[in-house]
Amino acid sequence: MALRVKDLPAPVTAAKADWLAGTTWIGLTPMNDNQNSRNKCTKTIQDQVGNGYVIEYIVKSAEKPNPGFENHPDYLAERLSHAEQAGRFVAVHRLRYAHRPLVSILGQSEYDRLQDMWARGGKKWRWSVAFPIIESYRVAGKPKAKDVLGQEAYERVFQHSASTLRPFSPPKQASLAELELEPVTALNAMIAIEDEFEYAELSQLSSSAVKQMQRELPDSALEGMDSERRVKIRKRAAWIVDRFIRIRQKEGALTCDDCGFDPISLFSDSSVSPRRMLDVHHKCPMQEGIRYTTVNDFALLCPTCHRAEHARQSLLA
Repeated sequence: MALRVKDLPAPVTAAKADWLAGTTWIGLTPMNDNQNSRNKCTKTIQDQVGNGYVIEYIVKSAEKPNPGFENHPDYLAERLSHAEQAGRFVAVHRLRYAHRPLVSILGQSEYDRLQDMWARGGKKWRWSVAFPIIESYRVAGKPKAKDVLGQEAYERVFQHSASTLRPFSPPKQASLAELELEPVTALNAMIAIEDEFEYAELSQLSSSAVKQMQRELPDSALEGMDSERRVKIRKRAAWIVDRFIRIRQKEGALTCDDCGFDPISLFSDSSVSPRRMLDVHHKCPMQEGIRYTTVNDFALLCPTCHRAEHARQSLLA
């Protein structure tokens, strides 16, 4: 069954308009090259995105580089790519909540080349506030934005230039619901994963929770990682599971996601915790430590459904 925008765990809350599609980061240009300007730019983007996704729109006009770069191979290839995508929605991304300096993502030499090629008026901090892409999807067919939104809404959103993102109201979000998506490996997912190693380390996880995750994540899922990294990956996964369980408890939803089994139907008193009768199932264990996993990657299953699910996964392997 095709994945669509409506199937994502959060809405598309904003659009990024640019003449080229981002692959590993989305960059914004602060007013000045100082920390205060970078902080203001970061806060604006965080407010516009919230917990949602960003859809990329390719503007119709291609930008020209600074003199001396007109025949640069990268620019010539980018012009061809733009011609194929102009006026279209091309991708949907989840961004890391906090920005990173673009130079830390690209390295100094590549950052300097980018600035020499594109920075205007000697202001060499273009796109310097960069949000790593930690989850990414191609929009199947790359539809024209005006066909998706309708001419009037399209013009309101993209007719004028903007230095930040274009927030999407609920009606515009609804117009994107049926867009089909194709998952793409997010090469910068590791940045967000590593950010959360520290959060997991500082959390008050029980030793039993960590041991449980050691059983849930077999060594084959963490193949190629050294022992220290395996420990960190497992602890981060246990930290996410702890958040997942807390959310389910708060929602009063400690029941099996497959068959609906409710432990309280067997133990109406408080002598047995419903949590003890249910298993946390990791939907994508082989992607742990590679893809940016969240609470949406776990399910709560009764032991029977959990065994059945693992049997299904074995047949599909």
